[in-house]
Amino acid sequence: MTAIKAANGQLVTDEMINSWCESLDRDEWPSDWVNVGDVVHGKPPVDSDSSVVLSVKVPAGMKRAIEARAKSKGVSTSAAARELLENGLLAI
Repeated sequence: MTAIKAANGQLVTDEMINSWCESLDRDEWPSDWVNVGDVVHGKPPVDSDSSVVLSVKVPAGMKRAIEARAKSKGVSTSAAARELLENGLLAI
């Protein structure tokens, strides 16, 4: 396979990826990696500029199930619905 050009311009080869995987499998930080910041958990916030409203009618029981899922995960009903829609689309 040909090398892939990363966003920073670095060429990434299959050999490099395999070497990184081997290091990470041993719970080691690859020697040529540089930590550029803390790990950010979760998805980035939804960008309001690129978001649109999608209004759908669902059975009352489905709405209650989405609300219950949201509450158990500590997220908004909208976030839970987005996650379910995304997972459904990824499964296609």
